[in-house]
Amino acid sequence: MLMKKIIIINNNRIVTKNAELADSFFTRFKGLMFRESIAQDYALFITPCNQIHMLNMKFAIDVIYLAESGEVIKIDRNVQPGKICKTVKQAKSVIEVNAFAAARLGIHEGDILKITARDEK
Repeated sequence: MLMKKIIIINNNRIVTKNAELADSFFTRFKGLMFRESIAQDYALFITPCNQIHMLNMKFAIDVIYLAESGEVIKIDRNVQPGKICKTVKQAKSVIEVNAFAAARLGIHEGDILKITARDEK
């Protein structure tokens, strides 16, 4: 199943163009399960979503929880395979990136992220 390509922007700066949207039941359920790894600049935007699990995962990730406004309300760092994260009730979506990538990409709690479609030109 192909996912839509998106761009994530923080404070008028492109965080990554290597991002995908998981917004169907199947793409949200599958997420990053069974992948061996992801690129250092890859991000998966899952919506709607306010809780994730790390079952069938093979690597650690950072989980960035977003309010409906796009505000980063929580970041779970270095979440290990097998873990089930607590529900973040205010969250409407999450972004999954490699462990420690949130800080490297300059994403912090309180930031307002913008998600836009990527042109396939």
